[in-house]
Amino acid sequence: MKILVVEDEELIAMTVIDALEAAGFSAEHASGTDEAIALAAVTPFDLALVDARLAYGDSGIATCQILLENYSVPSLLATGLDIPDHVGSFALGVLHKPFTGEELATTVRAVGKLLCGGNPGQLPDRLELFTDRLRRVS
Repeated sequence: MKILVVEDEELIAMTVIDALEAAGFSAEHASGTDEAIALAAVTPFDLALVDARLAYGDSGIATCQILLENYSVPSLLATGLDIPDHVGSFALGVLHKPFTGEELATTVRAVGKLLCGGNPGQLPDRLELFTDRLRRVS
C-alpha cells in the first residue's frame, strides 16, 4: 500500500513514515493541505493518514474531504481531539494519538483489508472506524 502522511510536525511525520516503511508500506509526506493535494494529483495513494489539526489554518478534516472527492483517496484522521460525527461522511475513521508504530502498522493493514472487502481481524484499541463510510466503500 502507498500511504500519504499529512502531518505538519516534521519529527512526527518522520516517525510515522519510518514505522510504515518498517512494516513494508510505501509512504510520502505532505506538511499541509496544498502539498497533499499536489502529491495526490500525481501519485495514486491507497490511503492517507491525516493529522486533524494542521498548521497555517489548514484543517485535516477538510483535507480528507478534498482527497476523497477529488482524488479518490480514502483517509484516516490521526488526532488526540474529539471528532464530530459528520466526519464519517468522508473519513474512514480516527486513529487516536498517541499510538505506537505497531498500532499504526496494524491499523493500516486492517484498513487495507477493509478497503479490499476483507475481514480486518483484531482492530487496535486506538482505532475508531466510521461504519457509515465503510459501508459506502465496500
